[in-house]
Amino acid sequence: MATLSEQQIDKIFDLIVDNGVSYESLQVDLLDHVCCMVEQKMDEGKSFGDSLKLALQEFGYKHFSEIQEATIYLLTLKQRKMKKTTGIIGIISSLLVIGGVFLKINHMPGAGITLVIGLVLIGIIVFPLMATLDINNASGKMKKVTASIGYLAAILLSIATLFKIMHWPGATITYYSGLILLVFVFIPLFTIKNYKTAENKIMAIAKSTLILAGVVIFWGLMPTGDVSHLEKTHKSYHQHVSK
Repeated sequence: MATLSEQQIDKIFDLIVDNGVSYESLQVDLLDHVCCMVEQKMDEGKSFGDSLKLALQEFGYKHFSEIQEATIYLLTLKQRKMKKTTGIIGIISSLLVIGGVFLKINHMPGAGITLVIGLVLIGIIVFPLMATLDINNASGKMKKVTASIGYLAAILLSIATLFKIMHWPGATITYYSGLILLVFVFIPLFTIKNYKTAENKIMAIAKSTLILAGVVIFWGLMPTGDVSHLEKTHKSYHQHVSK
């Protein structure tokens, strides 16, 4: 069986690029298909030049740009559907969590199951789908890493909250794992990335500070045992004052 040399493969690749294919994944796929066709024709005794010419004619190289447009359209359509689905599930799960908190505050029935369903949807479906979309659309390794860590931390925290509500083991370690990732990895990366690219440096720092404030509030309200950190501190303070 004929095998193409690196120079021949490079020539085919250059032809694909020259004919308007800029989408990297499609370049690789087309290169693979065209190379296979060329090798088949070379097995029939034809020269590389003749085999390439025939393969391109059969494949329709003049329509490479149209193939790319169709591919991008299908991918975009798939992404739009995925975004729409993610958005709908995100809204539903958020409303469930809000409703569950409202029911719990007012000591009404159904609070537990409502919160559980909402958190399961957020932690297992919404965040992973959002992560997939954002990571795929992110340009640059730094953005992909930052997004991955941020979503991983969010997933861990949502799962930890669920475990805490259900009194399942592993809630504490999951919670602190997510918290450490968020505070010591995601926020520094997020701050550095935004600070370098943002025109308004103060705004970049403000975003990170607001995230940190949210983390502190979440940490303070997260129950450890029967009470939260803030409630423990409040009780300790009053006990100290009463002495």
